[in-house]
Amino acid sequence: MKKVAVLFGGDSSEKEVSIYTGLAVVEAIKDEYKVEAINIESDYLSLHNKLLDVDIVFIALHGGFGEDGRLQKYLDKHNIKYTGSGSVASQTAMDKNKTKLIAKAHKIPVLNWTIINNSSEIDKIRLKFPLIIKPNDGGSTIGLYFCKDINDFKINIKKSLKDTSVQMVEEYVKAREISVPILDGQVLPIIEIFPKGFLYDYESKYKSDGSNYQIPAKIKDSLSRKLANDALTIYQNINCRHYARIDFLVAGDKHYFLEINTLPGLTSTSLLPKSAFKIGLSYRDLVVKIIELS
Repeated sequence: MKKVAVLFGGDSSEKEVSIYTGLAVVEAIKDEYKVEAINIESDYLSLHNKLLDVDIVFIALHGGFGEDGRLQKYLDKHNIKYTGSGSVASQTAMDKNKTKLIAKAHKIPVLNWTIINNSSEIDKIRLKFPLIIKPNDGGSTIGLYFCKDINDFKINIKKSLKDTSVQMVEEYVKAREISVPILDGQVLPIIEIFPKGFLYDYESKYKSDGSNYQIPAKIKDSLSRKLANDALTIYQNINCRHYARIDFLVAGDKHYFLEINTLPGLTSTSLLPKSAFKIGLSYRDLVVKIIELS
């Protein structure tokens, strides 16, 4: 029987989500494989000693070293197989600025944005209000701020820079939240998200009643094809593998790439399992498929 180590926890702001993902994965495959659950903190540099008899590592970490390529590089160094994208793709995908530049280079629409590294750059903003501030390397919409005017912006950018030193500032557009899951290079049913709150923030994502969903999304076939094609273009050009989720905004007939997530959540309220279920893949089947792809 194949032995699978499930890594979860970590030290990022998304630790709580990672624990939910990790425990759900362990529960799903405990009868299929020999499973070792490993809740790690910040030190992963001696991890290989615990993985000597492991066939594959299921990375259930979100954010931080678990998603930005550092852990993947470490596992590569020790010739340990793992789920999800490789180290270079993970590092690229974690950087929202880089991924937007890649999208723009392939003529995929993006909202106007800039990057701010310190408070001295605040007065250089040339974008139109309202604006959204978010960490350039964060996920789970943690640290998201809506700014209706310059006063809001000055207050919120100072708050955000205390949390992380590189912030993306993006023009806000009232639009539909759309997510495109990919599994093994194939687009799964597209999802529309209806957050209960003003923004699709952390609580909207992970509270059981935080959002409603439409799967497949009720959008024109022509727009669905564009979203699917653009999602695959980004996925392929970043050189992702196994699975990912690409998020867009849709306003009328226009769509805008937001970000790509190479280790999307796999909790009971997560989007990728909901989409996979629509094509007949149970949660267990989805997790097993990801492992077998690896």
